[in-house]
Amino acid sequence: QRGRETSNWSRQVGLHPTTTSTFHAMAAKSINVYPLLGLKPSSKRLESALIALAGVDALPEPEVKAFSDSVYLNLHPLGVSLVFHPRDGYKPKRGSTREELQDDDLALASVDIYNHEAALDALTSKTQATPRAPSSAKPSFAAFPAYPLAIAYPSTSSPSELKTLLVDPATKGKDFVLALGEPDRKGGGEGSIGIWTEWTALGVMVEFASGGLQAWDKGGGAVWRTLTIFERGVSAGKEDDEE
Repeated sequence: QRGRETSNWSRQVGLHPTTTSTFHAMAAKSINVYPLLGLKPSSKRLESALIALAGVDALPEPEVKAFSDSVYLNLHPLGVSLVFHPRDGYKPKRGSTREELQDDDLALASVDIYNHEAALDALTSKTQATPRAPSSAKPSFAAFPAYPLAIAYPSTSSPSELKTLLVDPATKGKDFVLALGEPDRKGGGEGSIGIWTEWTALGVMVEFASGGLQAWDKGGGAVWRTLTIFERGVSAGKEDDEE
């Protein structure tokens, strides 16, 4: 179900106040995921980037979810899910193990980053003091280990000039809209489905910790729950008839 317009978000309090010197210092240390898109699962460049990100000597063994149109490598200790799409006619067998995958025929299509500090407000009812615990059948993602994340976007005054949105665990819906403008697509907000927005041209999709009644009214003040980085111009959001 399509959500309400989000334009009221941009009229609320703006981005976190930051001095110019502090911003540049943060930007210099920011994480840019976009250059990793298109790499294969066994890419040394991808492995090195993730190892440096996590500050470990070796990556944890990923949880593999293989389907004919996509392969998920879930790195729960890093708070990251890597989504690969097959190419050149390759169709992965459902349930394939890591060793059975044809790496040369897979390319990184998107990266899902989970905000450990965000809990969907819709999961807390009048009879529940705390949100429901995650199912033991699905290992929860740990906190993403490094911030800020960098998202480049064109300046409204000069489209050829790129600006940078620095995302941390406290970044809210209004911050995204103020920087990136109105999203190209949006939806969700029903039951346990958080509201989501997509800036297709920028390759950004965000699900926020706001669901249930008045989800969109509260969305401007809701922190992000899942941030998806994907190829610019290729829609990664849900279908229009999905919640």
